[in-house]
Amino acid sequence: MLLRFVVWLTIAFLLLPLAIIVLFSFHASPSLSFPFTGFSLRWYAEVFNNEQLRAAIVKSLYIALLTALVTLLLGATASLAWVRLGRAGRGLIEALCITPIALPGLFVGVALLTLFAQTGVQLSTITIVVAHVVIAIPIMIVAMRARLALFDPSLEEAARDLGASQLQTFRKVTLPLIAPTLISSSILAFAVSFDEFVVTSFVAGTETTLPMFIWSMMRRTVTPLINAISTLALVFSVAILLGAWFIGQVRRRSALTDRLPS
Repeated sequence: MLLRFVVWLTIAFLLLPLAIIVLFSFHASPSLSFPFTGFSLRWYAEVFNNEQLRAAIVKSLYIALLTALVTLLLGATASLAWVRLGRAGRGLIEALCITPIALPGLFVGVALLTLFAQTGVQLSTITIVVAHVVIAIPIMIVAMRARLALFDPSLEEAARDLGASQLQTFRKVTLPLIAPTLISSSILAFAVSFDEFVVTSFVAGTETTLPMFIWSMMRRTVTPLINAISTLALVFSVAILLGAWFIGQVRRRSALTDRLPS
């Protein structure tokens, strides 16, 4: 009973700030203090009427989409290589994957900024995408490794024995087996890129993403407009993660159905 109470208390402690953010996004007054003077949707209307904010949202969506696509290609390639490598090669890939996750975002941001400065690369949208891919690829490979651990290489061998080319084997055997995990991992990479701030602040240059726009507003003043932006971003991120979870559930149910005797 005590353990259950502690668990619910911890969950409430974590969710309470989010609830306050959502609540104050409907505050009619610019003040972020009680008592409420009334509920209003004026701040949500201002979100869509702010041209600079719309540009930041479009920029974040564009960067997140590019990150998801690049992560999809590189993550799938690295995951398939992981299956075919020996123990030493797998250990090397795992170490490379864990490193960006284990290091603080501040360290990763400084390292990437130093790399771009030393190589003469101008900070732009491309450098942001590269930074986000560095963060997202390890997450995808870890997810893919869990899926590929159950992959049966004899299926590919059987397809090749039946006359399928290497490309046909990948397209008709390998890809259908790993596609759900690839898609869900790409959606997760999209969400990670859309919300990323720390590393982005080092490699963005003059570009402005949504998290950076929110930060610049908070440095001047804090109004319910920031709460409205944060609420919409929260809803969007949760929807993306639920989509990834739903794809994973569909894949699990499909796998269980395939195992049932006909």
